[in-house]
Amino acid sequence: MSKLRTFLRLPMREKLMLPEALVLSGYYRYLILHRPFARISPKIGTLGCETPETEVRDEAVGQVSQAVSIICNRTPWESKCLVRALTAKKMLNRRKLPCTLYMGVTLQENGEMVAHAWLRCGRKYVSGGNGSRQYTVTTIYGDQQEINN
Repeated sequence: MSKLRTFLRLPMREKLMLPEALVLSGYYRYLILHRPFARISPKIGTLGCETPETEVRDEAVGQVSQAVSIICNRTPWESKCLVRALTAKKMLNRRKLPCTLYMGVTLQENGEMVAHAWLRCGRKYVSGGNGSRQYTVTTIYGDQQEINN
């Protein structure tokens, strides 16, 4: 019941982001499972392009981050870092907010290699935290500046 009350208190703009995040997270989970990454990657953004770390004064950045977190914590499918980052990136792009998706790897003490994806919009990390502190960045997908127009 408390989750329902929390939902009802959300502003309408944020309520409308939740179904969008749900559909997109399911779509990206499906793509990750059923398509080679080489077919997905051209649609993510421009390879090697990084957006500037300028201040973004749009409350949609925080709202998208929150919506993706709320939904991806509750999906019946696995919605880990890459699904979250792709979902948030698409939602921000729809709002004409440029962002950069990072992918990286690290080697754990037991010798296991672990991958991670995170998303940055301006100076704010939207999903996955600031992975560059723990992970070696292997790939960057950014948006061209025409999104700002």
